[in-house]
Amino acid sequence: MNYLQKHLKKNLLYVSKNIALKICFIVFDLLVFVSSSALADGPVVKGSNVLGVGFGPAGTYFGYGGFSPGIKVNFESGLWKAGPGTITLGGTFGFSYQRYHYGYLWGSAYNYSWTHFVLAARSAWHHNWGADNLDTYGGASVGVRFVIFNDDGDPTPNDYNTVYPHFGGFVGAAYYFKPNIGAFAEVGYDVNYLTVGLNFKFGNN
Repeated sequence: MNYLQKHLKKNLLYVSKNIALKICFIVFDLLVFVSSSALADGPVVKGSNVLGVGFGPAGTYFGYGGFSPGIKVNFESGLWKAGPGTITLGGTFGFSYQRYHYGYLWGSAYNYSWTHFVLAARSAWHHNWGADNLDTYGGASVGVRFVIFNDDGDPTPNDYNTVYPHFGGFVGAAYYFKPNIGAFAEVGYDVNYLTVGLNFKFGNN
């Protein structure tokens, strides 16, 4: 191999190394840009506290149809970073009322009603996917459900009060149209099948 070939080979090796190095830097910069966008802080971060109040059709625990109104109050506090999102921990209070009518326009008619009070712990993972003012989340709740049953009209009334375990799962999204106020919608098997309402945020961010 003569001097010219050695020199050409050396220059080609140098150029190829530079090209490879530049490609690595470009890929690294793209990854940093993408990850920084994905990890951008959303409305709910570590240190945030959120109080949510909503309303919607309640879960029909005993299988009777129709619209049953339910009120749901949530409180969550951002405690841990988890990947690109934040894990919150808090609680849920729920109230719902169900009524069932059995009978005819004439003769005997029976009216059954159930009043539910739910008290549960709640945890969710929140992430905004790089969109300003957006918070998406999914989580679960566990606690107790207090039931008051009234048997109105039955010749042998069978009223009772009892307690059941409560397990819920939900996904939702909130949009903060002001720094500390947002509208949310949540679906799942929890206090309600669907809840819409307002979030009030205080704390970090």
